[in-house]
Amino acid sequence: MASARRDTALQQICRLLDEGTLAGLPDARLLERYLANRDEPAFEALVRRHGSMVMGVCRLVLDDSNDADDAFHAAFLLLARKARSIRDDNSVGGWLHRVAWRIALQVQTS
Repeated sequence: MASARRDTALQQICRLLDEGTLAGLPDARLLERYLANRDEPAFEALVRRHGSMVMGVCRLVLDDSNDADDAFHAAFLLLARKARSIRDDNSVGGWLHRVAWRIALQVQTS
């Protein structure tokens, strides 16, 4: 029992250290890690880094907060699916901005 708790605590500590390390990586490296082996912490770091901007774009276009939430999630789902299509790894923020804007406009007109 104590061994299981120790293993769980060690896993949590390792995850926290990894997340802290990831926070300092540039977008290009995070994207590379995600593409190489579907590194979830790397993707989460991208969401944390760009999430408020994406949500801001969605809220700027959409009056309904539920629609804005849906557009936000759709933008990051598209990132997960089309990450390889980003030509310049350093432009993840710009790519997400354009995608969020287009998705929000589509939601607005539907």
